[in-house]
Amino acid sequence: METLPVTIDRERAAELYRAYQVHQHYEKPIDEEIRRTYRLIAQGRVIIQALESIKLAGRNDEGWPKLAIARADQKSQWCTLHNDGSATMQPSAWFRRSSRGISKVAFSWPAGAFPQPARGNWRAEAMVPLIPLPLRPKRGLENYHVLWEAEWTGKVPFDPMLLRRIGRADLWLVVAGWDLTEVERAALSTRL
Repeated sequence: METLPVTIDRERAAELYRAYQVHQHYEKPIDEEIRRTYRLIAQGRVIIQALESIKLAGRNDEGWPKLAIARADQKSQWCTLHNDGSATMQPSAWFRRSSRGISKVAFSWPAGAFPQPARGNWRAEAMVPLIPLPLRPKRGLENYHVLWEAEWTGKVPFDPMLLRRIGRADLWLVVAGWDLTEVERAALSTRL
């Protein structure tokens, strides 16, 4: 799976982190996200832009986004494609976003993100991959997300990544990546 990594030299990230630490008393929430990201990169952790990766991956042969993202405790994720090329992914076909504008379970892309011929609104459901027990967080599963190569036709997914969002930005810490084994795929097929 191709993703868009945030690339910056580890030493440069450490310098920038220290600079943000010095001026921490002036920081706003976005500054804290940036400081935290610099610290993680300086530690050698992988940071990606998951939402932009989904957009850049484009569509599969059936016209659906190649990649999907969902909160790690969900069983499925719905995708709605609109005439103007915008898209939303949410836990149910009729999910309503909160009035605060940000959601841990619903994601939106603007018009033109997924250009398509005018065919009306499309809706499809994809199964969220199972996180293997050795990689599954012990608590707070609702604070993690899964990014995977989506199968919108009712097939068992494969090639997922476990992510943790850094604040509100499109900055995500890659916690783990794995391939589903045949046993895990067979077990998941009973959820179809």
